[in-house]
Amino acid sequence: MNGLFMMSLRSLWLKLILFTLAGCASIQLQSGYDQGFDFARLRSWDWAPQSGVLKTLAAIQTSERIRLDSLVRRLVESRLKEKGYVRQRGHADFLVAWSFGEWQLERHSRPGGGYGAVGLAFPGLHGSLIPESKDGRALPPSANPYSSSYEQAKLEFVVIDSKTERIVWNATVVDDSDFGYYTSAQKDRIRAAVDQILSGFPPVP
Repeated sequence: MNGLFMMSLRSLWLKLILFTLAGCASIQLQSGYDQGFDFARLRSWDWAPQSGVLKTLAAIQTSERIRLDSLVRRLVESRLKEKGYVRQRGHADFLVAWSFGEWQLERHSRPGGGYGAVGLAFPGLHGSLIPESKDGRALPPSANPYSSSYEQAKLEFVVIDSKTERIVWNATVVDDSDFGYYTSAQKDRIRAAVDQILSGFPPVP
Protein backbone atom coordinates (compact mmCIF):
# COMPACT_ATOMS: atom_id res chain seq x y z
CA MET A 1 0.00 0.00 0.00
CA ASN A 2 2.78 2.41 0.92
CA GLY A 3 4.58 1.57 -2.33
CA LEU A 4 1.49 2.38 -4.40
CA PHE A 5 0.97 5.60 -2.44
CA MET A 6 4.57 6.69 -3.04
CA MET A 7 4.29 5.86 -6.75
CA SER A 8 1.10 7.95 -6.93
CA LEU A 9 2.86 10.84 -5.24
CA ARG A 10 5.80 10.51 -7.65
CA SER A 11 3.40 10.50 -10.62
CA LEU A 12 1.56 13.56 -9.31
CA TRP A 13 4.82 15.41 -8.63
CA LEU A 14 6.11 14.63 -12.13
CA LYS A 15 2.88 15.86 -13.71
CA LEU A 16 3.13 19.11 -11.76
CA ILE A 17 6.76 19.55 -12.80
CA LEU A 18 5.98 18.87 -16.46
CA PHE A 19 3.07 21.32 -16.30
CA THR A 20 5.35 23.95 -14.79
CA LEU A 21 8.06 23.43 -17.41
CA ALA A 22 5.51 23.45 -20.19
CA GLY A 23 4.43 26.86 -19.00
CA CYS A 24 7.96 28.23 -19.15
CA ALA A 25 8.71 29.63 -22.59
CA SER A 26 12.43 29.31 -21.86
CA ILE A 27 12.26 25.49 -21.71
CA GLN A 28 12.53 23.57 -24.97
CA LEU A 29 12.49 19.75 -25.16
CA GLN A 30 13.49 17.83 -28.28
CA SER A 31 13.81 14.06 -28.59
CA GLY A 32 14.17 11.35 -31.19
CA TYR A 33 14.68 7.60 -31.48
CA ASP A 34 15.39 4.77 -33.90
CA GLN A 35 11.92 3.55 -34.86
CA GLY A 36 13.34 0.20 -35.99
CA PHE A 37 14.95 -0.57 -32.63
CA ASP A 38 13.31 -2.99 -30.17
CA PHE A 39 13.33 -1.12 -26.86
CA ALA A 40 11.28 -3.87 -25.21
CA ARG A 41 14.32 -6.15 -25.07
CA LEU A 42 16.29 -3.74 -22.88
CA ARG A 43 16.72 -4.91 -19.29
CA SER A 44 20.09 -3.66 -18.06
CA TRP A 45 22.10 -0.48 -18.42
CA ASP A 46 25.38 1.19 -17.50
CA TRP A 47 27.10 4.53 -17.93
CA ALA A 48 28.89 5.08 -21.22
CA PRO A 49 32.67 5.67 -20.88
CA GLN A 50 32.33 9.29 -22.07
CA SER A 51 29.25 10.24 -20.08
CA GLY A 52 29.20 13.58 -18.30
CA VAL A 53 30.84 15.79 -20.94
CA LEU A 54 31.07 19.51 -20.09
CA LYS A 55 31.18 21.54 -23.30
CA THR A 56 32.13 25.03 -22.14
CA LEU A 57 34.05 26.82 -19.38
CA ALA A 58 30.76 28.16 -18.01
CA ALA A 59 29.43 24.59 -17.87
CA ILE A 60 32.50 23.53 -15.89
CA GLN A 61 31.94 26.37 -13.43
CA THR A 62 28.27 25.46 -13.02
CA SER A 63 29.18 21.80 -12.60
CA GLU A 64 31.56 22.65 -9.78
CA ARG A 65 29.11 25.03 -8.13
CA ILE A 66 26.16 22.61 -7.95
CA ARG A 67 28.07 19.29 -8.16
CA LEU A 68 26.32 18.55 -11.44
CA ASP A 69 27.89 15.15 -12.13
CA SER A 70 26.77 13.57 -8.87
CA LEU A 71 23.36 15.25 -9.15
CA VAL A 72 22.66 13.94 -12.66
CA ARG A 73 24.02 10.46 -11.96
CA ARG A 74 21.98 10.12 -8.79
CA LEU A 75 18.80 11.20 -10.57
CA VAL A 76 19.32 8.97 -13.60
CA GLU A 77 20.17 5.91 -11.51
CA SER A 78 17.06 6.44 -9.39
CA ARG A 79 14.70 7.03 -12.32
CA LEU A 80 15.94 4.06 -14.36
CA LYS A 81 15.62 1.83 -11.32
CA GLU A 82 12.01 2.97 -10.94
CA LYS A 83 11.43 1.99 -14.57
CA GLY A 84 12.69 -1.53 -13.84
CA TYR A 85 16.16 -1.31 -15.41
CA VAL A 86 19.09 -2.88 -13.57
CA ARG A 87 22.54 -1.38 -13.70
CA GLN A 88 24.98 -4.05 -14.88
CA ARG A 89 28.61 -3.07 -15.30
CA GLY A 90 30.37 -4.55 -18.31
CA HIS A 91 27.49 -6.47 -19.90
CA ALA A 92 24.59 -4.01 -20.07
CA ASP A 93 21.97 -3.94 -22.83
CA PHE A 94 22.33 -0.19 -23.25
CA LEU A 95 24.62 2.65 -22.22
CA VAL A 96 23.65 6.13 -21.08
CA ALA A 97 25.67 9.28 -21.73
CA TRP A 98 24.91 12.91 -20.97
CA SER A 99 26.46 16.29 -21.69
CA PHE A 100 25.96 19.84 -20.47
CA GLY A 101 26.73 23.15 -22.16
CA GLU A 102 26.23 26.75 -21.16
CA TRP A 103 26.66 29.92 -23.22
CA GLN A 104 26.30 33.65 -22.62
CA LEU A 105 24.30 35.38 -25.36
CA GLU A 106 23.26 38.94 -26.17
CA ARG A 107 19.67 40.08 -26.78
CA HIS A 108 20.49 43.67 -27.74
CA SER A 109 23.09 46.35 -27.24
CA ARG A 110 23.55 47.89 -23.81
CA PRO A 111 22.10 51.34 -23.10
CA GLY A 112 24.43 54.15 -24.05
CA GLY A 113 24.70 56.85 -26.69
CA GLY A 114 22.46 59.79 -25.82
CA TYR A 115 21.57 58.32 -22.44
CA GLY A 116 25.00 58.51 -20.86
CA ALA A 117 28.31 56.75 -20.62
CA VAL A 118 28.67 53.08 -21.48
CA GLY A 119 28.30 50.98 -18.35
CA LEU A 120 25.60 53.19 -16.81
CA ALA A 121 21.93 52.33 -16.51
CA PHE A 122 19.21 54.90 -15.85
CA PRO A 123 16.22 53.49 -13.89
CA GLY A 124 15.09 57.07 -13.21
CA LEU A 125 16.70 60.45 -13.01
CA HIS A 126 19.72 59.05 -11.23
CA GLY A 127 22.31 57.00 -13.09
CA SER A 128 23.72 53.84 -11.53
CA LEU A 129 26.42 51.40 -12.52
CA ILE A 130 25.20 48.33 -14.35
CA PRO A 131 25.66 45.53 -11.79
CA GLU A 132 27.97 42.65 -12.57
CA SER A 133 28.29 39.26 -10.91
CA LYS A 134 31.55 38.47 -9.13
CA ASP A 135 32.03 35.33 -11.24
CA GLY A 136 31.24 37.12 -14.52
CA ARG A 137 27.84 35.53 -15.03
CA ALA A 138 24.96 37.45 -16.55
CA LEU A 139 22.74 38.65 -13.72
CA PRO A 140 19.04 37.72 -13.75
CA PRO A 141 16.52 40.42 -14.80
CA SER A 142 15.42 40.83 -11.18
CA ALA A 143 18.94 42.04 -10.34
CA ASN A 144 19.70 43.83 -13.60
CA PRO A 145 16.66 44.60 -15.80
CA TYR A 146 18.87 46.62 -18.15
CA SER A 147 21.24 43.82 -19.01
CA SER A 148 21.37 42.57 -22.58
CA SER A 149 23.13 39.36 -21.57
CA TYR A 150 21.52 36.06 -20.71
CA GLU A 151 22.76 32.51 -20.35
CA GLN A 152 21.46 29.55 -22.29
CA ALA A 153 22.08 26.03 -21.04
CA LYS A 154 21.58 22.64 -22.69
CA LEU A 155 21.30 19.23 -21.04
CA GLU A 156 21.44 16.28 -23.43
CA PHE A 157 21.04 12.52 -22.96
CA VAL A 158 21.72 9.67 -25.39
CA VAL A 159 21.07 5.94 -25.15
CA ILE A 160 23.50 3.67 -26.97
CA ASP A 161 22.80 0.08 -28.00
CA SER A 162 25.66 -1.98 -26.56
CA LYS A 163 25.61 -4.52 -29.39
CA THR A 164 25.84 -2.12 -32.31
CA GLU A 165 27.29 0.91 -30.46
CA ARG A 166 24.68 3.08 -32.20
CA ILE A 167 22.69 5.88 -30.60
CA VAL A 168 19.08 4.67 -30.56
CA TRP A 169 17.48 7.44 -28.45
CA ASN A 170 18.32 11.01 -27.60
CA ALA A 171 16.68 13.91 -25.80
CA THR A 172 17.74 17.49 -25.19
CA VAL A 173 16.42 20.23 -22.94
CA VAL A 174 17.46 23.81 -23.76
CA ASP A 175 16.75 26.51 -21.18
CA ASP A 176 17.16 30.19 -22.05
CA SER A 177 17.22 31.08 -18.36
CA ASP A 178 20.22 28.85 -17.56
CA PHE A 179 18.03 26.52 -15.45
CA GLY A 180 17.62 29.40 -13.01
CA TYR A 181 20.32 31.69 -11.70
CA TYR A 182 20.81 30.74 -8.07
CA THR A 183 22.20 27.39 -6.92
CA SER A 184 18.99 26.07 -5.34
CA ALA A 185 16.93 27.05 -8.38
CA GLN A 186 19.40 25.42 -10.77
CA LYS A 187 19.33 22.15 -8.85
CA ASP A 188 15.53 22.09 -8.78
CA ARG A 189 15.17 22.87 -12.47
CA ILE A 190 17.83 20.36 -13.51
CA ARG A 191 16.03 17.70 -11.46
CA ALA A 192 12.84 18.64 -13.29
CA ALA A 193 14.64 18.59 -16.66
CA VAL A 194 16.02 15.09 -16.03
CA ASP A 195 12.54 13.88 -15.09
CA GLN A 196 11.10 15.50 -18.20
CA ILE A 197 13.72 13.88 -20.41
CA LEU A 198 13.42 10.39 -18.92
CA SER A 199 9.62 10.50 -18.92
CA GLY A 200 9.95 9.80 -22.65
CA PHE A 201 12.14 6.72 -22.23
CA PRO A 202 11.53 4.11 -23.43
CA PRO A 203 9.69 5.78 -26.31
CA VAL A 204 6.17 4.71 -27.13
CA PRO A 205 5.75 3.97 -30.87
